[in-house]
Amino acid sequence: MAERGGNRTERLRADIWQALYGLFMAEHESHLEAAAELDVTPGDLKTLIALEPGRADRMRDLAEKWRCDASTVTWVVNRLETRNLVERRAHESDRRVKVVVLSERGVKLRTKLLEHVYRPPEVLANLSAAELQTLHELVKRLCPGPA
Repeated sequence: MAERGGNRTERLRADIWQALYGLFMAEHESHLEAAAELDVTPGDLKTLIALEPGRADRMRDLAEKWRCDASTVTWVVNRLETRNLVERRAHESDRRVKVVVLSERGVKLRTKLLEHVYRPPEVLANLSAAELQTLHELVKRLCPGPA
């Protein structure tokens, strides 16, 4: 009997994950559309979200974080630098190391993009206050950190 319950639990987990993933992908498509309206590619969007205003990120760290080649980071940074959205600088303690910082223009564009990305999906309006509270508590358990 325990096996049947285990199968049901596994099926329930799979159904929940499929639904959440579908919701995420549908919302992600709208984020890409909004980014395209601002002439931002998916790679640009990822970069602008990853870079925080006032913080200098080493290009090598970005490549590790994104699990890509350094040449890919260089290509994306070159694109954004050409549009005056980021600046490439020498690291303050090791001039051989390059860091990337958002420019003032990049900070403004990032803010616009985040306003869209973090806007709650309309489907959440279908939940009651109690359901939203329960969902919030569950999300906090699944994703420790700010939620």
